[in-house]
Amino acid sequence: ILHFVIGQNMEERVIMEYLFWVAIAVIAYVYFGYPLLMTLLAAFSKRWQQGDAMPSVSLLIAAYNEAAVIAEKVENSLQLDYPKEKLEIIVASDGSDDGTNEIVQKYVEKGVILNVLKPRGGKTSALNRTFPQTHGSIMVFSDANTMYAPNAIRRLVRHFADPSIGAVTGDVRLIDNTAGFGESEGLYYKYERHIQLMESRVNSVIGVDGAMYAIRRELFQSPSNNIILDDFVISMSVARQGFRVIYDPEAIATEVATPNIKQEYRRKVRMIAGGFQALKQREGLPRWNQFTLWFEYVSHKLLRWLAPFFLIGLFISNLLLFFKPLLLYKASLSAQIIFYILAILGWKWRKISNNVIFAVPFYFCILNAASFVGFFKGMLNKQQVTWRKADRKPQK
Repeated sequence: ILHFVIGQNMEERVIMEYLFWVAIAVIAYVYFGYPLLMTLLAAFSKRWQQGDAMPSVSLLIAAYNEAAVIAEKVENSLQLDYPKEKLEIIVASDGSDDGTNEIVQKYVEKGVILNVLKPRGGKTSALNRTFPQTHGSIMVFSDANTMYAPNAIRRLVRHFADPSIGAVTGDVRLIDNTAGFGESEGLYYKYERHIQLMESRVNSVIGVDGAMYAIRRELFQSPSNNIILDDFVISMSVARQGFRVIYDPEAIATEVATPNIKQEYRRKVRMIAGGFQALKQREGLPRWNQFTLWFEYVSHKLLRWLAPFFLIGLFISNLLLFFKPLLLYKASLSAQIIFYILAILGWKWRKISNNVIFAVPFYFCILNAASFVGFFKGMLNKQQVTWRKADRKPQK
């Protein structure tokens, strides 16, 4: 640093300036430019046509040691406002040994199907092994801790009256957050949902919420059993076949938010690792000639996953350019330092971390730290396909 500040040559300065401007341009585009661009494009795009389709549905619930919530989930599924003769409910229990199977077994006489899978192989394997036992023309995939609104299935499947739509995801809302970052997590989800809604109007969303999405049965393509992001790969395989994947904000479900920041961090690391694993295995990628889908994939996912590297490059280059005459360099570095101090305060003093001033920097840094670690875990195959889930508790 001293060498650069005191006696750097022109070539070194040009490199640092180039790095600074590239990094700041990418970061600004990823977090602000792309959402704004999609919002503008959506204003000139046609909305989807909603129909009144009532196809047969298979609700597939993946579960691993979900004794704390599985009875509530099955009851929730049985109470859905959908013709009983058209709704098949299947629980895929992936190596559960905590009483989950015994609880579900009590509902077999009500038509619930239990598929006990041993040994445990992970969620993707459970879905692949259970799919052949389903019969619905529409597959709805759900997590065990996600409770659907009574009309959620109707909201999801009505879009299949449009033959161009191959998959639909809904709005899974987080409740009862006591982790000290609920405000920032809620803001992040609203931000993501807005992008998904705009993408839906322009073309297709890039990835769905694995806790709540529906696809046409004939479009299901089994991911490799070692795939971590099953929902991402399955939905992208639908888009690869030329069908649209959309988000419907009126299809609502709820789930209890991650109980603490450690588990949220681990969950994000796993997601990013899964994204890079899928990229490395060439699963879930658009076809070469799907230019709009490629644009969305790179803008919404790939550059977001790589954002921590641009943030690091921005800070280092800005640090080395601080003593240059341009006032922008001083203002930019000062803003970054203040931002990271607010994030540290939000981490150190959780009582204030729900204040948006501290919450947003804190959660932003958590997401990017997870992306940084997830990149290496995904590229080096260090993330296990099985998942040590967060503690579950019934919704109130």
